[in-house]
Amino acid sequence: MTVSPDSASPDFALAASPSLSRLLATLSPVLLVVFLAAVGTVALPPKLLDPAWQLALIATIITNASLALMGTLLLPLALGFDPCNHRLRARWHAFRRWALPAALGFLLLIPLQGYAAWTFQRTATVAQEQQTTQASKQLFELRQAISSATTHQELQAKLKKLFGRNAGLSPSELRMPMGELRNMLRARAELAATRMMQQIDAQAAMKPNLPLKETIRIAISALAYAIGFAFLAGVLPRSQAAVRANRGVDQDYFETLAE
Repeated sequence: MTVSPDSASPDFALAASPSLSRLLATLSPVLLVVFLAAVGTVALPPKLLDPAWQLALIATIITNASLALMGTLLLPLALGFDPCNHRLRARWHAFRRWALPAALGFLLLIPLQGYAAWTFQRTATVAQEQQTTQASKQLFELRQAISSATTHQELQAKLKKLFGRNAGLSPSELRMPMGELRNMLRARAELAATRMMQQIDAQAAMKPNLPLKETIRIAISALAYAIGFAFLAGVLPRSQAAVRANRGVDQDYFETLAE
């Protein structure tokens, strides 16, 4: 007794569906192009020695890596619905050759993220220390200028030397008694020193946690994507029991992934 296509089960119709296969095969490069576009906009122009560029590129890759993984996975899914499509099988084998390099690339992102985060934080710390040192030096020299100057003209010259030609005393300040002027400038210097210390404390309070949390997130995500691409490349063995449990209409699909 033969079974006509009209009397076939829904599972059989789903197992051999060239139209669904074409749909999945079309969506696959679409997702890959979106992934490449997102990464390319951040990667260009390249700044290989800039840790900020490295961190931005790694974050973009990890954020959009699900598109690349799904785009690659859609090809064996499409082949599972149309196993006799030799062109689709050839495309899948061509993409599969890149799955292992992709897995290794995601593994390399882990130490690269750690190094870039450390370099970025060290550079920011050094720049902040230099800025703090410079500001402290200027405040110290300002206090000395206020205390040592005996005339308005002498104080004016020292202020211009410290802060540039546009700095100095205003006409009203030039008419103030020297003792009153010293007290006012000392109060301003102390206020500037207090504000500077508050900024230093605020930056120190928020700086340590952010790179560490982002590095942990990147490392876990990169490891997960590496495992996913390694599975697609056939590097990680699958459970044979799981394959035998799903024999039937899905047999071709699982055998395709195992090739």
